Amino acid sequence: MFNSLSLKVLIFGFIFTFFSSFGQSFFLGIFNPSIRNELSISHGQFGTIYASATLLSGILLIWLGKKIDEINLSKFSFIVIILLSISCFFFSKITSITILFISIFLMRFSGQGMMSHTASTTISRYFTKSRGKALSTIWFGLSTAEFILPVFMIYLLSIF
Repeated sequence: MFNSLSLKVLIFGFIFTFFSSFGQSFFLGIFNPSIRNELSISHGQFGTIYASATLLSGILLIWLGKKIDEINLSKFSFIVIILLSISCFFFSKITSITILFISIFLMRFSGQGMMSHTASTTISRYFTKSRGKALSTIWFGLSTAEFILPVFMIYLLSIF
């Protein structure tokens, strides 16, 4: 079905879709009550910040997403990983509405946006005959994360 190089590309895609979860709504929503309590904001205020940050990240993705065609895939992937790491750091340091906006923007852009974009684009480029199978295989990474990460995060939050 897949040769060893194909398998490596599939693993790359799986990992990138898995870690795109850090910017997905299901993951960020786990921290919603804690953030709202810490910043004393309402559901509506949080929703407005979240929607604005998501909209801005989507607009930026239109412009920066095409850079994957101009930059070496290894370098591009490294930049996306670094950006996701920075966004996770910002998300761990939320102390104001401004930092909340920046952190959600970075998480949505780097995680949900660029990680999944990089995975899908790479698979779509590499596979021709079995593109559909390959895409469905890598997107199992997101499904796996949707199963594992909420349980794991709630467990960690209960400990700490």
